[in-house]
Amino acid sequence: MKLYGTPISPFVRKVRVALALKGLEYESEGTFPGTRTPEYLAISPLGKIPAFEDGDVVTRDSNVIVEYLEEQYPEIPVRPSNIADRARSRWLEEYAGSMLFTPLAAKIFMERLTRPFQTKVPGDESVVEDSVKNLVPPVFDYVESQLPTEGFIFGEMGVADIAVATTIINATYTDFEVDAGCWPKVSAHLNLVKAHPAVVEVMRAEVPLIAALNNARNELMAQEA
Repeated sequence: MKLYGTPISPFVRKVRVALALKGLEYESEGTFPGTRTPEYLAISPLGKIPAFEDGDVVTRDSNVIVEYLEEQYPEIPVRPSNIADRARSRWLEEYAGSMLFTPLAAKIFMERLTRPFQTKVPGDESVVEDSVKNLVPPVFDYVESQLPTEGFIFGEMGVADIAVATTIINATYTDFEVDAGCWPKVSAHLNLVKAHPAVVEVMRAEVPLIAALNNARNELMAQEA
């Protein structure tokens, strides 16, 4: 098995956690989003990450990859057994990927860490402030309504949990924190997911990459001072 992507991608992280929960071994092929070499486009025609190979089988998109893993390796499921709960898990995965990514990863994480690293220009803090003030609250309000008072969404750690938490994790690599006063269940759930052994292990691979992004940001801030 081979997983293409960068560990700090929230969608790659989701697949890595699913693989860890299932106890499946794989190789990691460092690939940045937007890679458009002929070799990678032959694997992922849209140039997106993650992509996944399992022998002769090639799949793309984190939701599709998880679906494949669930069907091909059902011994340790990452979705609940109840049909209605499985449908709800898929919905939460879709909502998280569609609605949490832009305000938390694209607006906060990318402006504060990715953009300074890639362009050597400080991110636009007004974009971050607008996201924190206007984009995050309605999405967090909905997620808050969907989470249990305590514990994982379906009793045990599963893909719905990491799908909800993964883009928030990216934002917390900056100065962003979930306001526990406004969204107590979102805050508690995030901490619960981050403390899970599979997530702790997966996030170890992210440490040097985040350090490099922070160093680039700090250097730019020092130049601006």
